[in-house]
Amino acid sequence: MLLSLRPKSLEGATLTEALRQLVEPFSKGGIACRFRASGNVGDVPEQIQDELYRVAQEALCNVRKHSCASSVSLSLGYEPGLVVLRIKDDGKGFSSINPQPTCHGYGLTTMRERAYRLGGTIGINAAPGKGTEVVIGVPLPGKTPTDRTAL
Repeated sequence: MLLSLRPKSLEGATLTEALRQLVEPFSKGGIACRFRASGNVGDVPEQIQDELYRVAQEALCNVRKHSCASSVSLSLGYEPGLVVLRIKDDGKGFSSINPQPTCHGYGLTTMRERAYRLGGTIGINAAPGKGTEVVIGVPLPGKTPTDRTAL
């Protein structure tokens, strides 16, 4: 039941506004955090907004706990028929072939499940010493994405 509750930050706010509010306190914690939005917001269903907000929260939590990053950027792009969320840090990265055995979390798995539940795609690009980037693209209902290369 708790997972289905709407994030308080989204009550009465757009996803763009909520993400902007999310990065403000994060930056005060010692990791520089930037947010950028582009495109025309249009009508994004609440479920998509909620899930993308949760992905951003989880990604920032992972950055703080695992990355040793000095900076992270979030971007939200609205394109015709598609919304794309990117989270990129300059941390230590990791090998997706040989994940660290000390990591017992479910963060990446949960992000994948959220993306797939929305009919979207997810890319997790990481390499040791090169940071990590999470990119989620979600099609908007009733619209046809014009450019799937954004992912």
